[in-house]
Amino acid sequence: MWGRALKLICENLGDRELYILEADKDMKWFGASLRKLCGNLDFNARVSEIIQTIKLNLEEVKEGEGWIVYVDPINNFADIYEYNKPRYRNRFNVERPFDVSEKGFRVGFFPSKEEAYEFFLNISKILKNKEKIKFDVIYT
Repeated sequence: MWGRALKLICENLGDRELYILEADKDMKWFGASLRKLCGNLDFNARVSEIIQTIKLNLEEVKEGEGWIVYVDPINNFADIYEYNKPRYRNRFNVERPFDVSEKGFRVGFFPSKEEAYEFFLNISKILKNKEKIKFDVIYT
């Protein structure tokens, strides 16, 4: 599901400037530009290879802003939240507890919750209609 989710994100990117994100313990953000990354990803690769490619492309990004979507391709959901309200901490990674891992990844920075919701709702509809996969989009 990792590769499928990323492929759909890339195919629906449009003119948005979004990143796959990680944050350190001080909430300093690092990102891999999806615009650059999408052409370099093998969506059929093993999850560990996809993660390695993402991590090789991480760079320090501007200060956080807007909305972030945590994508869990194992449990098939996306959770939308404000960039400064951290969620889904990896307790085993002390330096970068908000990292890209086998469990999930973050996409941001969306300018509004509504835009993030519409983007991932579209992906959810595609997964449901074409692949019969239920993918939930939630926010608080």
